[in-house]
Amino acid sequence: MQAYLIDSSIYIFRSYFSLPDNWQAPESGYSTHAVYGFAGFLLDLLRQKQPEHLFCAFDESLGSGFRHQLCANYKSNRELPDEALAFQLNACRQLCRVLGIREMASNIFEADDLIGGVASKVRQDNGQPVFVSRDKDLIQLVQASDLYWDFGKSQPKTQSELEAELDIGCGQMADLLALMGDSSDSIAGVPGIGAKTARQLLSHYPGIDAIMEHLDQLQDLPIRGAKKLADKLNSHRDQLFLALQLATIVTDVDEAPTLQGISWQGIHQDAFELFCEEMGFGTAFTARANSLKQRSYGTPMR
Repeated sequence: MQAYLIDSSIYIFRSYFSLPDNWQAPESGYSTHAVYGFAGFLLDLLRQKQPEHLFCAFDESLGSGFRHQLCANYKSNRELPDEALAFQLNACRQLCRVLGIREMASNIFEADDLIGGVASKVRQDNGQPVFVSRDKDLIQLVQASDLYWDFGKSQPKTQSELEAELDIGCGQMADLLALMGDSSDSIAGVPGIGAKTARQLLSHYPGIDAIMEHLDQLQDLPIRGAKKLADKLNSHRDQLFLALQLATIVTDVDEAPTLQGISWQGIHQDAFELFCEEMGFGTAFTARANSLKQRSYGTPMR
């Protein structure tokens, strides 16, 4: 059975930057266009797939997560959301609850880690994780029976399809990012090693550990500048292993829910209608919500 594991911020910010500012919460006056877009996205997914299991992961660890404790510069290019954006992000979590979707955030783990933790438990229960995202980082989690899906932009992709596109193994993605760096997360790579060289190295070795164990062999590889690779890597050894630690998604997350814990039990219709009023949506989503599975009256909110 499939479990849809949603990287929420991707679809919230897609709406935040693409939709007009046409909706406001009557009480606060804050814009709700990102919430509107996220609601449309979730209702479309529910309508198309009628999933038995799904989970929305959110980020609340900017500045407080374990990676920031390892490296003060990690994601230093990211600004904390202002009050107006924080209102929309909190509203998106509330939206998940009234739609009957299990959601979660952590002060320690990022959304990617929560998804990794859930995926691990889903596989233990013989479920099939479907990673709903367009974030390259999450590709490292994809295993043989999993799917990776940027909903609304492409068809679900298998591990083999992703690896054919990337020219590396999915499990090598963190190694690739550590070698070449990842400017979007302020992760410094090894100076002088770009994407092409990193991929070439990973075509000969399974990962950074193996590369560093065979520095004496790198000069003989058919890679441009091979004779200088060992010196570059060795002189930035500590930085490289820190980058690998920062880029690697954690999957051992005790608080991550199990497959049963992310069961979708239907929409709490009264709560959803009230939520739409509070967000200034009126009846824009009423018909779409009515066509979906409804929670029985009195079923408690999670």
